[in-house]
Amino acid sequence: MAHHRATRAEIDLQAFRHNLQTLRKYLDPQTQIMAVIKADAYGHGAVPCARAAVENGADYLGAGVIEEGMELRENGIDAPILILGSTFPDHAEHLVRHNLATTLCTQPLAQALSREAEKQNKMVSVHIKVDTGMNRLGVSPENLSALLDQIRNLKNLKIAAVSTHFSSADEDDFSITRAQLKNFQTALAILQKEGVRTPMIHCANTSALFKFPESRFNMVRPGLILYGVLPSSSLQKVFDREKNLRPFQPVMQWKSRIILVKSIAKDQPVSYSRNFTTRRDSRVATLPIGYADGLHRILSNNMDVLIRGQRAPQIGNICMDMILVDVTEISDVQEGDEAVIFGKQGNQMISVEELAVKGKTIPYEILCNIGKRVPRIYSNG
Repeated sequence: MAHHRATRAEIDLQAFRHNLQTLRKYLDPQTQIMAVIKADAYGHGAVPCARAAVENGADYLGAGVIEEGMELRENGIDAPILILGSTFPDHAEHLVRHNLATTLCTQPLAQALSREAEKQNKMVSVHIKVDTGMNRLGVSPENLSALLDQIRNLKNLKIAAVSTHFSSADEDDFSITRAQLKNFQTALAILQKEGVRTPMIHCANTSALFKFPESRFNMVRPGLILYGVLPSSSLQKVFDREKNLRPFQPVMQWKSRIILVKSIAKDQPVSYSRNFTTRRDSRVATLPIGYADGLHRILSNNMDVLIRGQRAPQIGNICMDMILVDVTEISDVQEGDEAVIFGKQGNQMISVEELAVKGKTIPYEILCNIGKRVPRIYSNG
């Protein structure tokens, strides 16, 4: 498919390496980095990005589910890997066999992991997760001592870290994250009182590590920033105030090519449901990209693409496999011309963040939704 599709995602691994190296400059030398490459590295390709991360100093890799961790191991990546979403007890055999760490917050999982590790004559690492206010995954601070009592004598279980996850670090209201940090400090005090030593403490995602430096502890979990994208307008405000914080480079560009250019008279409907009618005699280009590729239908009549270095509005409903673009104002547009969905062309740029705002979503979803039938083309690998 990579040899035939005009629609493609171009991924610059040098930009990824640059972002990781740049991030390192903002951290204390002893602070470790867990590069988050879950969800196929947010659509960029887990194996190439994981290799680039490890080769450029990432200490740990963060995967979302056990299958993602297994894929990395099967491709020869031997760096420490954490399954961020935790696992089920009946997945213990595969987790131990592939030397994967997992998030832990329950006794049954701890017992299953220790039993399986004993069978395989191994130690299994776990990262105890504390629920400080996300109310999704983790043990509450008040129940932490009970959990420790239940698992401290499991001889094949190694408590490698303690962590939490922020619900609102992307937002302008700092009070929620500060409250979670306070709860986390309470949990850390409990661990100290119980005599539990954890080599690693981590809770800072992309937004937190810039907005709340006190949340960095001795390991951070950058995700979206490694791909050169900011998760929210709140973090953009921080970057706008601190001009030196924007040397990060977008890693992916999403492109297609014009498959047809045609003239359409004024007052003619285009695409499904007739929700756009030409207001003038128009030149309209058809691109072979649609919602089956991950281009959200909600962006219909509310996005631009770049053609010949100029913005061209998308018109009509986005179809499963195609979109229509008004190129009336652009001279000499021809079939085969490149069209940029997000990325740079000439002096113009369309960002992932722009598409997210127009699509009433977040940049993560724009990237993660780019489908498997869109070939990833790597450069500087």
